[in-house]
Amino acid sequence: MAYLGTQPNDVKKNTGLYTPSEILQLTKDGSWGGSLELIAEETVTSSTASIDFTNIQGEKFDVHYITIDGFETDGGGQSLVTIRYSTDGGSSYVTSGYQNAYQQGFANGTFNELRSTSESGIRVGFQNGTEQCSGYVYLFNLNDSSKYSLNTFHNIQENACMSFGGGVYPVANTVNAIRVFDPVNMDNAVVKLYGVKQIWVT
Repeated sequence: MAYLGTQPNDVKKNTGLYTPSEILQLTKDGSWGGSLELIAEETVTSSTASIDFTNIQGEKFDVHYITIDGFETDGGGQSLVTIRYSTDGGSSYVTSGYQNAYQQGFANGTFNELRSTSESGIRVGFQNGTEQCSGYVYLFNLNDSSKYSLNTFHNIQENACMSFGGGVYPVANTVNAIRVFDPVNMDNAVVKLYGVKQIWVT
């Protein structure tokens, strides 16, 4: 199917009228804004300290999306799913200066607010005991050296505890690798990194 504008993803010069079948086809082709492209997938089945994504294709995507499924710590201890950034391709990872704000909600109707301006990583999930947690994270501006790197997340735990919030690494630089880790080794997890395609209007 041909593109509907004069250039790929150019909707400014188009009439803006798309039929459902055209939208479906553009989405299938990966040319519709919001389409996801899988960059990498990692599966943990035994004691693992961290998962590193060193080819995040930042020159291609200004928004990244991570899914975390069935996360469980080694030995079932209480722990925090955390993301750290690298600016040297994964040779080292930043271990301080992150800022977080998030809420937890529990099945009994209570809520807990947590926030910090001095963290060792960006908190994106919580796990307690042998219960598993799953969730997703959006990451913004990683490849833009003039902007802060931002994130939002949402996850759920087996005991019906949910959490949501966001974070920032308040330094304008180019992030080119991501580490997903836990202070207690991971025992189970499927982690996928996607790029979110945009429609560019010139």
